[in-house]
Amino acid sequence: MARNQEPSSDDPLYRRGQAGGKSFVDDALPPDAGLMDDEDEDEDEQQQFRRASKRVPVRRGTLPRKMASRVRALVVALLVMAALGAAGYEAYNFALHSRRFRVRNESDIQLAGEALNSRTQVLEKMHEDIGRNIFQISLAERKQELEKISWVESASVMRLWPNQLRVTVKERIPVAFIALGEHIELIDAQGVLMEIPAGVQSDYSFPVITGMNESEPLSTRAPRMRTFMRLMRELDGGDGLTQAKTQYSRDVDEVDLSDPEDVKVLVKGGSGPILLHLGSEDFLPRFMVFLSNVQKWEQERGKLESVDLRYGREVILNPDRHAPPSPPPPQAAKGDPAPRPHGPGKKTKNGHLAEKKPK
Repeated sequence: MARNQEPSSDDPLYRRGQAGGKSFVDDALPPDAGLMDDEDEDEDEQQQFRRASKRVPVRRGTLPRKMASRVRALVVALLVMAALGAAGYEAYNFALHSRRFRVRNESDIQLAGEALNSRTQVLEKMHEDIGRNIFQISLAERKQELEKISWVESASVMRLWPNQLRVTVKERIPVAFIALGEHIELIDAQGVLMEIPAGVQSDYSFPVITGMNESEPLSTRAPRMRTFMRLMRELDGGDGLTQAKTQYSRDVDEVDLSDPEDVKVLVKGGSGPILLHLGSEDFLPRFMVFLSNVQKWEQERGKLESVDLRYGREVILNPDRHAPPSPPPPQAAKGDPAPRPHGPGKKTKNGHLAEKKPK
């Protein structure tokens, strides 16, 4: 703290200063020397006990700038989706309830493809959709219902703008008639039975299949029909001597498929129909043996009812005759020498005549 009292005249230092002609106070210390020291000490003490200054944080947004831009983009996308959803919902309601999309009559149902035999049944199935909205019709269900028609192998249904339906049908191809009890139907290569459409029976020229019934499952008929198709291909494939195709299947009237190991065919002979036992293989070679010798056999045996060709080089004539066999001739009938003459025949246990096939 600064002093305000001046030095006394009795002070030796004061008198010494006066003796020299100078003031002690003025010469030894500057006028404000004491004030400067005291003020510096006060400032040092104040700085020692002063609190350190705090940094004032700068206020920012609640979300980072990058995150905020993403949020804005998401909100915009949600709004756009909501608008599109509302528009789609309105369009959906309009399409379901507008009379513009209703099937009015049969002229709005187009039937494509060759549906000569199933047209009536297909239109009957599709007649249920007249008056309905095309968007309320299940195309998958219609397809399944159409393929249940026996003549339809495959079908497709599609919508045409604004109120039409197009039906495309692929029909099955019949390969034979089949005798089912007292009535006749058609059958395809897969064993599917088909009713004969009215007025088209004369358009087909097929052999009649016997030995199967309507109650048999498709899994049973299908393998038998594969055997039938193999028989037809072999009879029409060629005689093995020339490159020309044969048409021996035209000579077949009936095919009995009751025994897969013994396919029996009924053909025309000079004295009437003849039943041939062809076994399950080598259909064409065995059939050629019959064709080469049938005239000779009929001349020697008279009426020929059946021929068994399953046993290698042996041929059994009339094995299915139920009447007691007539006494065999003293010499067995000989076949046509094509390509070589037959060897002598031999009698079987039941008295039927057995011929040897040409080598």
